[in-house]
Amino acid sequence: MNPEENEFLTWDSGFTAEESEFVVLDPGVCKFTVKSFERKIYDGKSDKIPNGTPYAEIEMEFVGTKGKTSVKERLYLLKRMQWKLTEFFTAIGQNPVIGQTFMPNWNAVIGSFGYAELEVNHYQDNNGNDRSNNRAKKFLKPNAPEIASAQQPAPAQTTVQPQPQPVQQAPVTPQQTTQPVQPAPVQPQQPTQGSFTPGAF
Repeated sequence: MNPEENEFLTWDSGFTAEESEFVVLDPGVCKFTVKSFERKIYDGKSDKIPNGTPYAEIEMEFVGTKGKTSVKERLYLLKRMQWKLTEFFTAIGQNPVIGQTFMPNWNAVIGSFGYAELEVNHYQDNNGNDRSNNRAKKFLKPNAPEIASAQQPAPAQTTVQPQPQPVQQAPVTPQQTTQPVQPAPVQPQQPTQGSFTPGAF
């Protein structure tokens, strides 16, 4: 979490007007960027996670067609959760090798990015109101085919204008060449016998 977000406001200093950026994105593959990371110790009432378990609380910003939203993910340092750690660090490009010991670079987590499959989580708040938020269902390998299909732009809906088709003409062969018609030479008319020609004496 950004420390400035916990900065106190005073009663007489006013505040900067802002809109809530909370958006629930549609399920599907989305790009994320890690915005913050905190080391914590679990102290709760879960039957699945023992108290005292160290975990990393990762805050990620996801960007989708509706806007952007923040998603928090807990990465528990438990042996039975090594698959989740492997999935996350593979997604951000640190490339653990299956079957070998991997030392994550925790200092490089903030600012790293990758892709995950988002889902919509439905729950009830403390007052019994129905709420929903996003949750990372699965972190994807950088070369996963789902990423390529998610990055493909949707085909644009355009109206196709009919194009005029060129008129095909048969090739002209020398035998088919037409010669221009020459007008027949005009022959001077011979005066006929017995006819009168003006100007003739």
